[in-house]
Amino acid sequence: MLGAACAISCVFSNAQEAPSPAEEHISVSPDKKWEYKPVTDDRKPHIVKAGTDEPAGDLACDYSNCGDGARVIWAPDSKRFGFYWGQGRTHQTSFYQLRGDHWKILESSPGDEASQWVEKEFKAQLKRQHVSEEKLENKGLYLRFISETDELDRWLDSNTALLYAGLDKIIAKRDDPGEMSDGFSVDFLFTIKFDDTGNWKIVKTHRMSEKEVEKRAKGE
Repeated sequence: MLGAACAISCVFSNAQEAPSPAEEHISVSPDKKWEYKPVTDDRKPHIVKAGTDEPAGDLACDYSNCGDGARVIWAPDSKRFGFYWGQGRTHQTSFYQLRGDHWKILESSPGDEASQWVEKEFKAQLKRQHVSEEKLENKGLYLRFISETDELDRWLDSNTALLYAGLDKIIAKRDDPGEMSDGFSVDFLFTIKFDDTGNWKIVKTHRMSEKEVEKRAKGE
């Protein structure tokens, strides 16, 4: 549990400023064959064959929900990438794999399983702190949602990715949500392994400390 003194500033800092990527965003794939084209007023974000406008795959958002920080992080072998997108308090990563000469989204997302893991740990944290929504409601309080993110931190190799997932909520007054006290935060790094067909599994989990979260937010 975050202390009351830093809860508001710490949690809102996480919500308003997306964590810095661990590596520079590059639009062109490492093999120079593919290029990411960001969203515009009249076009969804998509992948094209580098140096052309020939489409090779649409991405999972549009002008209304991509957000300014949308970006592609390529696997070293250019056969897979993670697409980070979202706006406001919710951000996510969709994974894509090259099928022939076209990019296809993976039907199941590592981020979904990571988010379930984080939600389970968040509930366990509340239980350890003897906090329940019923008790808060009786005091005119509630858990205000601040942010939820799953973000591809980096590729460790062509088949292994490090995925960050975090959830932040804070206790607020029901009739005055701007008056807040203790915050609760859960942050994990998940090591994801992919096979050649795009199947994946979480092979390692790491619960991050507050210091690790702060360093990551600074891009360290």
